[in-house]
Amino acid sequence: MAYQLYRNTTLGNSLQESLDELIQTQQITPQLALQVLLQFDKAINTALANRVRNRVNFRLSPITLNVSKPST
Repeated sequence: MAYQLYRNTTLGNSLQESLDELIQTQQITPQLALQVLLQFDKAINTALANRVRNRVNFRLSPITLNVSKPST
């Protein structure tokens, strides 16, 4: 799922660590933690789609490689 891309950010990792701690102390269920992560995924993607205006485009020109056999 493309939404999960942002779970590897500092914010996403901190959220996952906090949820894991809450699960271990039995303050929330694993199902609730999953719902929180899914909501995070949706919220971060919506925020970035609506608020980020900077885009980067790369244009590359083709390169040609000539490979020849070494003479023996």
